[in-house]
Amino acid sequence: MQNAMAIIAHALRMLVVDPATTFRVVLPALVMVMGSAIASAALVPDALRPFYVKTAPEDLPGLSSALILLLLGLVGLIGYALMAILWHRHVLLNGPERDNALKPGKGIVMGYLWRGIIVGLVQFMVVVPIAIVMAAAGGASLAGGTPPNLVVFALIGFLAGVVFIWVALRISVVLPAAALGTAMPVGASWQATQPASQSLWGVAAILAGLNAAVSLASTLVMPEAPGARLVLESMIYVIEGLIFISVLTTLYGHLIEHRPLDVPTAL
Repeated sequence: MQNAMAIIAHALRMLVVDPATTFRVVLPALVMVMGSAIASAALVPDALRPFYVKTAPEDLPGLSSALILLLLGLVGLIGYALMAILWHRHVLLNGPERDNALKPGKGIVMGYLWRGIIVGLVQFMVVVPIAIVMAAAGGASLAGGTPPNLVVFALIGFLAGVVFIWVALRISVVLPAAALGTAMPVGASWQATQPASQSLWGVAAILAGLNAAVSLASTLVMPEAPGARLVLESMIYVIEGLIFISVLTTLYGHLIEHRPLDVPTAL
C-alpha cells in the first residue's frame, strides 16, 4: 500500500505543484470539453433530456438535434484525448527541443485515439463478465423473494470498479507512449506494469473509492436541468480524468523511463 500511496501522491503533486501551469497546459482541451458541453446545453437541450429524464417516444429529439449532440460529443471526446496528450507530453518530454515539440501533430492525436479505442475494447471485455455476475446476484436475490441488499450491491460495485481500474492501469501505459509517438502494444504495457501489479491494486482501490465518493457527493448537489447537469458532470469528469491521466504519466515515467517516485517528475 505504501507504493500505491507514493504513486498517487506523485501524480497529484504534479498536478497541484503549479496549478497555473497545469491550467495553461490543458487549457486548449478544456475549451473543447467544456465548450462542447455548454454548446450542447444551449443548442440541443431536447436531445439531452432522454439521458436524464424518462421521456415518452413522441417527445424524443429529432434527427437534427441528435446529430448535433453526436457531433458535439465527438468534439468533447477529442478534447479529453487532447487533455491527456498535452499532459503526458508536458511531463515526459525532455531536451532542448521540448518547448517546440509540446504541440502534438495530427498523427499523434489519431494514434492516441486509436490506442484509446483498443484499450476501451479490452476494458469492455472485462466489464461484461462483471456485469453478468452482478446481474446474476440481483436475479438470485429477487428469485429468493428478498429485496436487494444495497450494502452488498455497493460492495460488489466497488470491487468491480477496483478490478476495472486495475486492468485499465495495467494496459493503459500504451497511452502515454502514444502521446510521445511510440507504438507500444497492449501486451507490452501489461508486461511493463507487472513489477508494480501488486501496488496497482492499492492504486485502483484508492481511485475507485475517490470515484465513488465524488459520484455520491455529486448526486446530492446535481441540478435538475439536463443542460446544467451535463456541464457539472463534464467538470467532474475533467478532474477525475486529470487524476487518472497523471497516474498513467507517473507509471510511464517510473516503469518505462525509470524515474524516481520520491520527487515530482521535472516539469
